[in-house]
Amino acid sequence: MLSTVIRPYPNLRTICLGIVTHRGAAHDKLAGTTQVLLQTMARGTEQHNETEIARLIDGTGGSLFSSTEKDFSIIGAQIQPKYAIRTLDLLFEMISHPTLEEPHFLIEKQNLVQIFHQVRSNPIRRMMIFDADKATFGENHPLGRSQIGTPESLGKLTRDDLQKTHHELLINPWGFAVGAISEGLHKQIDQKLTEFLSNQRTKTQKLQSFPQREIQPNNLIAASSKEEGSVYLCVNIVTDANPNTIGLARFSSALLGESFGSRMFSILREQKAFGYIAGSTLKLLDKSLVLRCYMETSPKRTEEAINSLVELLTDIRREIISQEEYDTTRDFILGQLDLSFDDSRSTASRIINRGVHGLPPNIESGYKEIEVVTSEGINSWWKETLLCPENVSLAIVGDINFAQIQESWKRNTYTG
Repeated sequence: MLSTVIRPYPNLRTICLGIVTHRGAAHDKLAGTTQVLLQTMARGTEQHNETEIARLIDGTGGSLFSSTEKDFSIIGAQIQPKYAIRTLDLLFEMISHPTLEEPHFLIEKQNLVQIFHQVRSNPIRRMMIFDADKATFGENHPLGRSQIGTPESLGKLTRDDLQKTHHELLINPWGFAVGAISEGLHKQIDQKLTEFLSNQRTKTQKLQSFPQREIQPNNLIAASSKEEGSVYLCVNIVTDANPNTIGLARFSSALLGESFGSRMFSILREQKAFGYIAGSTLKLLDKSLVLRCYMETSPKRTEEAINSLVELLTDIRREIISQEEYDTTRDFILGQLDLSFDDSRSTASRIINRGVHGLPPNIESGYKEIEVVTSEGINSWWKETLLCPENVSLAIVGDINFAQIQESWKRNTYTG
């Protein structure tokens, strides 16, 4: 289990630091609790009120942030190096001794209700935040639920619930610091984090493991919305989060839909003109690695869009990619890795996500993972492990005929 991850990058001007806990939104008894908790914790501690916290962080050009993922949470700050130790002390206060005052709690709860409505009113965000995980893991599975909750779950949430969740928050915590860290500052940060974490670990509870995925009928989640002018669909391909295959997955995602030269952009958008939105993304959730391909189309072309997307996916299994496409995709990924070193917070985010899920917690290792990928390896991996019916799901939102979509999807997943 990680204790601290400290990565000096001399080219950066700021430091991103904080605490990662393995308790995430999927552990909530009432959906949205952890999200409300993390926001309320930043509103005041026993020693500093909201105004004083703002003066210490925003007043020096820094920023506080928190992130509630489904399987972990982050509380951190991006700050100038000379304020790093003071900021760590403040973060420890926020984590250990927040006031969680009732007015602040009620405001943050209402803010999250508004975010819920904003997401629901945007079909592409709704599909990616709500429906894609339902299709992948099951509607009642903890990882299938939204981390922002619902108006119903948030309406039931009390300050007592918040305090109980706070007592459960620090499960297997570890600290991180990334950026402009001198040798002397490295020692100070390491000492501070080690001292805080050693005190917290004696109080932590054991992390509960998530149940197995619940396979949906035809692995399909569809939401009919007649007022939408477009249909948005997302195909999810799930496999084990195996460190030995992360490079193949990363290469596949870039090949499919991460750049203007990718297959989804050039074929689905430019050649077939399904719609403006077409892309892919890679997501780690617990022990699963999920490759998502999403796109938009018109209601009349929905079945055609599903067929075209499935065909595009199965082409990777049928044929080895050309040397030209391999070289282009590889250059794109390596270039993206280089660009990620320009900001301490984005660099920290990549390191945290890797460390939580058992991958080497330094993004430099990503170069080696990509360098060993071959065209033949991608083709073989897709043949052996991907596109099995139980591994593929579809989330779709818009003006659709559910019966037709269900039949079309069943035909594609069991013959593709």
